[in-house]
Amino acid sequence: MAQASIFIVEDEAIVANDLKETLQSLGYAVAGMAKSGETAVEKIGESRPGLVLMDIHLAGKMDGIDTAEKVHTLFNIPVVFLTAYADNALLERAKHTEPYGYLIKPYDDRGLQSTIEMALFKFMADERVKENEALVRSILNINPDPVFIIDQNTTILYINTAFRNAAPGPQGTSPVSLTALAASGLISPALLKEVQEHFYSKVPHRFEEEFNGKWLAHTISPLTDQNNQVTRCAIESYDITDFKKREIDLTSLTRQLESEKQSLALFAAMLDSMDDFVVATDMMGHIMYINRAFRERFGFTPEDLYTKHISLIKDPADPFAMDTNAFFVDKKRVWSGSSTLLNKFGIRIKTLIKSTPVALDRQNVCRVFVLRERIG
Repeated sequence: MAQASIFIVEDEAIVANDLKETLQSLGYAVAGMAKSGETAVEKIGESRPGLVLMDIHLAGKMDGIDTAEKVHTLFNIPVVFLTAYADNALLERAKHTEPYGYLIKPYDDRGLQSTIEMALFKFMADERVKENEALVRSILNINPDPVFIIDQNTTILYINTAFRNAAPGPQGTSPVSLTALAASGLISPALLKEVQEHFYSKVPHRFEEEFNGKWLAHTISPLTDQNNQVTRCAIESYDITDFKKREIDLTSLTRQLESEKQSLALFAAMLDSMDDFVVATDMMGHIMYINRAFRERFGFTPEDLYTKHISLIKDPADPFAMDTNAFFVDKKRVWSGSSTLLNKFGIRIKTLIKSTPVALDRQNVCRVFVLRERIG
C-alpha cells in the first residue's frame, strides 16, 4: 500500500505542507490539497485519491464533518480525521460519516503511517464485504422463490425481490419481525414455529404446509459466523401447489388402477372357475387371454398364443369363418355356431361357439369367445 494516493484537506498552510512532506517521505503520493470543504469536494472528485486526510475543524461554510459526509456519499473514499483536541460532541457527530480513523495533533510519522495503513486495509476489507453482499443479493434476487434472512431475534434483515412481490409488506426501513409477519398473515404460524424450533440446529430443515390456498415447501437454513455459532437464518419458500395437485392426482390414479387391477384379478379368477373355454381377442382376432379350462384342454400356455391370430387354432377344413376378413366385416355382430379346433398337438376338438364384441364407452375394444366342447 506504499504508493496509495492521499488528498489533504487542511486550512493551515504550514500544517498542510508539513503533512505533505511527511507523506511523501513515507512513500505516499499526494493527490492534492485544499483549504476549504467546497474546494476539497471539487478536487477530490477530479483526482479520486485512495484516502483523504481531513481536518475536522475546517473554517468556512462546510467543516470537516460536512465535507467528509459529501466525500463519503459522492465518491465512497475513506476519510481519516485530523483534530487538535478530542471534542466528544464533535466526535459523536463525526461517527455518522463512517470515518476510517482519527489522528490527534501533533502526530508522529509512525502513528500517521499506521493509521493510514489500517484505514486503507479496513476500507479494502469493507469493499470486499460489500462486493460479496452485492453478489449474494444478486443471486438471491435472481432466485424466483421468496427468500428472507432473519437474526436471532427473528428480525428480518433481508428479503429478496420474489418475497417483496409475493408478500408486499416490509418495504420500509423499520425492522420487521417474523412474529409480525405471522400476525399480519403474510406467513403462517406453522412456519414461525418451525423457524423458532430449528434456528440453532446448524443443519437445513425442510417442511411442507398448505397455506392460503397454496402448498408451500420451506427450507430453513441456519447461518453460522466465523466461530461456527448460528447468528442468522435463511428461509426459502417454494410454491409446490402444481406438484401437489399432480401428486394427489397420481395417488388417486394409482388407487383407481389398483382397484381396477383387483377387479381384473377377480374377473380372471371367475373366468378360470368356468368349465367352458374362454378366449378373448382384440377386434382383429389376436389372442389376448385364455382361461384355465382352455389351457388344460388344449394344452396351450398363454405365451404360446398371446398376439397370435385365433384362426391358427381352427381346423383349416372347418367352414366356420374366423379369419382376419371375418373380424373386419362382422366386427359388430354376435357370432354363434359350431367349429372344429385343434389343440397344441393337432388333435381335433369339436366345439359350440358364441362370440360377442365387448364395448367400452360405446366403442368395441375386444371380442370374447365362449366355447363348449361338443360330444358326439
